[in-house]
Amino acid sequence: MLVEERVTNLEEVLAKFMEQSSVILAAIHEDIAEIRASNARTDHQLLEMQQQAERDRQQVEQERRDNAERFRQWDQRAEADRKAWEQRMAESDQRYEQDRKASEQRRAESDRRYEQDRKDFNKRLAEISDSMGTLIEDFVAPCGFQLARAIFATEEADTCAIRIKRRHPTSPGEMMEIDLLAVGPTKLLVIEVKRRMDAAKAAEYRQKLARLPEFFPELSHKAVCPAVASVYLEPSVIAFLNREKLYGIALGEDAMQVINLGQF
Repeated sequence: MLVEERVTNLEEVLAKFMEQSSVILAAIHEDIAEIRASNARTDHQLLEMQQQAERDRQQVEQERRDNAERFRQWDQRAEADRKAWEQRMAESDQRYEQDRKASEQRRAESDRRYEQDRKDFNKRLAEISDSMGTLIEDFVAPCGFQLARAIFATEEADTCAIRIKRRHPTSPGEMMEIDLLAVGPTKLLVIEVKRRMDAAKAAEYRQKLARLPEFFPELSHKAVCPAVASVYLEPSVIAFLNREKLYGIALGEDAMQVINLGQF
């Protein structure tokens, strides 16, 4: 009986153990299923994460390629702009150099024209000055006898000549020129013609007359009547002529006339 009781107890224990093992195995199977499901979810999430990472990598790579292309295009445009700028600068430098040379050429040409104009003007001025001097002489020449008559008073000239040049009899290198010479029986009218007469030129003429006998010894016995002639004589010059006892001849209404006759 004892053995049977023990066997019975053992069977009960074994049955309980089997029942409990079944529960445990079911729980284990349930846990394993849950773990497998969790692993499947995890694997799916990991796969999605990998796929997203790959997509992100591909997007980043595409953006890198796009950026590289944009940078390449920017570099090309920058290089093209640099070359275009250098070309423009080279053309600008070339135009500047051409303009500088043209400006220098124009300035040189202008300087040449100015110098030529200056020379032409000076030449023309000298010609005008000479022509003015000869013009006054031409005014005086037709009046030589009339002027001599007015100055001589007591006689008339029998000879009248203009632009007389005489070498010194003993010094051939020296020469005297007389603009107008009127010769009377006892008197000489010696006229110095100037385009513009002043006191200094009149004084210089007075010194010139002192040597008249050296150049014209054949006339040294005649009384000299010195005179200066110009288109117009200033009052101050006339006053100087009166002090120096020089006749002044200027252009009157119709012809050259003595303007200080009887004032000294």
